[in-house]
Amino acid sequence: MRLTADLFRWGLSVLLMVPFLAVGGWALGLPGLLWTALIAIVAGGTLNVAAVVRGVRRVSDGRAVDDMLRAVDGQSAAPSEPLEPRQRLIFPDNDETVDPFDAERRLARRSAALASSIGLVVLGVGGVLIAAAAIPAALSGDALTLGQTYSLWGGGSVLFAVGLGIWSVAVLVAAAALWLAGRADGPLASRLASPCRIVALAAIAGAALIVAWFAPAAAPGLASALGPGVALGDADGWRSGFGLVGVLLCCVAIVLTVPRWKRRPRR
Repeated sequence: MRLTADLFRWGLSVLLMVPFLAVGGWALGLPGLLWTALIAIVAGGTLNVAAVVRGVRRVSDGRAVDDMLRAVDGQSAAPSEPLEPRQRLIFPDNDETVDPFDAERRLARRSAALASSIGLVVLGVGGVLIAAAAIPAALSGDALTLGQTYSLWGGGSVLFAVGLGIWSVAVLVAAAALWLAGRADGPLASRLASPCRIVALAAIAGAALIVAWFAPAAAPGLASALGPGVALGDADGWRSGFGLVGVLLCCVAIVLTVPRWKRRPRR
């Protein structure tokens, strides 16, 4: 029944992406995401139907019962050990046989944490550059320099700078927390802070930070400050592009947390 469960997990993963794709497409004004959401509904439903059909067939022809008896025979032949619940919908046990204190695993965890932290910092730098340079330049229609744009912006630029500064601090705090999670030792930290979990957490944090980024990126008061003397440009492309990164990060987090990535043993 392992393949049946894997099919169901993949179908569920695709269906879980639908709200993010649909809301992102609607909020960002990207019709392509709406069409992708529709395709994801069909694909996820198809995978779930395939999982149900396969499960019913295995039960009807007795193969599911044979698998259960084979598993019971294997447990009875193995040394008696206390049983622990292993079935999880989120973060299935992909590394059940790996020693959490293994040096190679510890190195992988720290490498994943470092790469995730660097990724968040890069995301933060990109967000600052887009909000502080690309969007004001786009709104001014490239007719003004950044210095002139900020001079016309006046007090609104101070509010913008404070908001963007708070957001930048949040990015650094999230990056530092991920880096520390990768370097934590102990049985609980080693079990919870696996490389896959760290990367998934970084994707979730990145998506949340991108949502928060839209507050300062709205450039409050800039359009009014530019006035009728400046032909206003369109900065929606920059906002939509950065928001699309957030949607993709949500999908990455789902793919990392719901499906089972451990290779199925051959029988």
